[in-house]
Amino acid sequence: MRPTLRSAAGWAVLALMLMQFIPLGRLNPDPPSPLRAPAPILQALGKACYDCHSYRTRWPRAAYVAPLSWFIAHSVRNGRDALNFSDWDQSRILQSDSLKNTILMVIGKGSGHQQMYYILNPEARLTASEEAALVTWLKAAGMQH
Repeated sequence: MRPTLRSAAGWAVLALMLMQFIPLGRLNPDPPSPLRAPAPILQALGKACYDCHSYRTRWPRAAYVAPLSWFIAHSVRNGRDALNFSDWDQSRILQSDSLKNTILMVIGKGSGHQQMYYILNPEARLTASEEAALVTWLKAAGMQH
């Protein structure tokens, strides 16, 4: 007996339904040591960076629907591993000039850093004045403990 399009679609729907039960760890634990910075800096970072680089991730609806949820959870996990503003004071790596230069380069790239994120969240783009404030803060005191 040859599988029909109808039976293949049925199996695909069943597979999609079963995918929803795979746990992903979309957690936002309490930050052990939140970043201390001036309010405009925290606001700019919260707007453009915290969804992937902190424990203050705003999980979109798509983060609860597999297989899109897998991509989003993986992206956030990688972002937190690269730089987590919730662990800012505990990260010795932040005293590294190479990381500081990487952060400055990413700010310079703007919405080119994670293009899909900024396409789906245009309100997360930094303004020119927010970018300038972040660069000034990072160069002055933001990376020093």
